[in-house]
Amino acid sequence: MSLEMTYRNLRARDSIRQRAEALYAKLERFLEPAAEGQMVLSIEHSMAVVELVVTSHGQTYKVEEEDAELRTAMDRLFHTMESKLRRSKERRQDHRGRKNRPQESDGLAELA
Repeated sequence: MSLEMTYRNLRARDSIRQRAEALYAKLERFLEPAAEGQMVLSIEHSMAVVELVVTSHGQTYKVEEEDAELRTAMDRLFHTMESKLRRSKERRQDHRGRKNRPQESDGLAELA
């Protein structure tokens, strides 16, 4: 799992990078080891805009958040991404037939 970070109109700081990497590491349980993430942090019109694009399992997931505080925007961004990845993982598991299997009939309905 790798995370590439890009800064726009913002100076790169270690505290921001460490926070982003810690939050990205929490997504590990939903991602394959070869997953790639690109994160863009920018300041536009005194608002922090954070965008995250993750490629995993042959699919691309994109989330964008905007807030006055950079830390708040990052937290909401990773929470939203976690929700998306959790739903995707549940769908993949359901698709395999582990849940929602049709009940086998006893054959009486077929005779009528």
